[in-house]
Amino acid sequence: MTTQSNNLPNLPNSSNSSQPSPKPKSLSNDLRKLLSDERFYDVSLKCSDNVILNACKNILACRSEVFNDYIFDKSKKNANQQRQQLEFDKINSIAMKLILEYLYTSKNEKEILSVEKIVEVYYAAIFFKLDDLQNDVIEYTMKILREGDGKKFYETEELNELAKKLLSEFIEKFSLEVDNEMSKLLVDWVAKIQLFPEKADNDSLSLMGLQYLLDKTRNTENQFATYELTLVEYTLNKTKNIILEENVGTKDPYDMNYDSKVLERIKDRIAPLLNYINLKIIDPDDVMGKIESLKLFPAEMITDAFRYRLGKKHESFQPMRGRLTFRWNTKKNKDGKDGNDKIRITNNGFTVEIDSNQKEYKSIMGDLIIKGNGHHKWDILIENLNDTIYFGICGINEEFRKPGDKGYEGGWALGSDGYVYNKKNWKWNNSKFTVGDVVHITVDMTAKHCLFGVNNVTFYEAIGHAFPDKLYPFVSLNKGGKVHIK
Repeated sequence: MTTQSNNLPNLPNSSNSSQPSPKPKSLSNDLRKLLSDERFYDVSLKCSDNVILNACKNILACRSEVFNDYIFDKSKKNANQQRQQLEFDKINSIAMKLILEYLYTSKNEKEILSVEKIVEVYYAAIFFKLDDLQNDVIEYTMKILREGDGKKFYETEELNELAKKLLSEFIEKFSLEVDNEMSKLLVDWVAKIQLFPEKADNDSLSLMGLQYLLDKTRNTENQFATYELTLVEYTLNKTKNIILEENVGTKDPYDMNYDSKVLERIKDRIAPLLNYINLKIIDPDDVMGKIESLKLFPAEMITDAFRYRLGKKHESFQPMRGRLTFRWNTKKNKDGKDGNDKIRITNNGFTVEIDSNQKEYKSIMGDLIIKGNGHHKWDILIENLNDTIYFGICGINEEFRKPGDKGYEGGWALGSDGYVYNKKNWKWNNSKFTVGDVVHITVDMTAKHCLFGVNNVTFYEAIGHAFPDKLYPFVSLNKGGKVHIK
């Protein structure tokens, strides 16, 4: 009797075989291939742009609770269709493709996130309850706003316009009532951008985006970069531009010389935004002389503002919501040059440092004009210090340099050596600071008085009182000095 052998393939001996073992295939790559293999299609997804995508419902149901409910909800099935079709009227095909690759592979390599997809993909990630993808989109957005997309160099102004554009797209996609991590990120970012009335007619912030910004920052304690009166002027020009469908940036925001029909349209369009303006922190003279005559604000708002200020007539107000902030800007250097190769401004304009080999002092101006009655306070963190650093304020036509006798040519300054300076004068202030300290500068434009503090301790010994009506903040650095606006 003969014995038949099993016809098994010859297997390589792990100890003797000279043939290398084949590399294991990537599971994520294999799953990605299923996205384009129609043999595994058993469900269709109709997107908001009427594009139909196909997928495997077993994968979708296992990977997403939302898809699971859609797929196995009998009310969504059509008995006349050979393949089940699901419809999504607020998710377009661009976002859906990225969602599908993420569900199949837990990452995106083919459908890459880009600036144009941020809002749509974030909405879809929330809709499908994909927390990790939401976090990925947030991190990507933060990186984009700080550095750009890596394809080209972005000026700070370009990144600012991108932030306004994203906030506008976000509100259009979501709503004025929504509150989530993306909205907080975008509001916080745009709040730190100065809004200029003369540019309101052609920047990227929509009127709904502006309304959302005003609403979410009404009682903010975070950084803000636009004076309240300027917000009124910006809102006026933005609204008039929309109604008139023409650029109005060169016109006086308080010019309301239009026919009655146009005026009514302007009033109707601007009305939802007015409740988010804080008239109580605007100088009463400006409320009376500029705002009241517009006849846009309800009379009770005007009256309440006057009564509030009258009841606190001995108090000083900052004419800006939140914490005053600005960005460093070498373009304002008095030599007329566009910056300096020894000066490096980073972190979207909030951090400035100077080359460690730079021995001569260089003064860098902030981009905010300090103006209007009331107090104006900002904080600066010391990140590096190898020699004396000087902070202060200067008139817009003043020069700053460090003379050999410790005096400044103009303006008012605090040095890390503990002295305060004004022109050729200086005196001890007891407010020395070093790395890790936070310096506070407070300018009272009503009393024409400047105070300095360190780590929440204010030193009231100040010098000089008669400064101009318009000022710039500045810092003077050398030898690797580095500071950051908080």
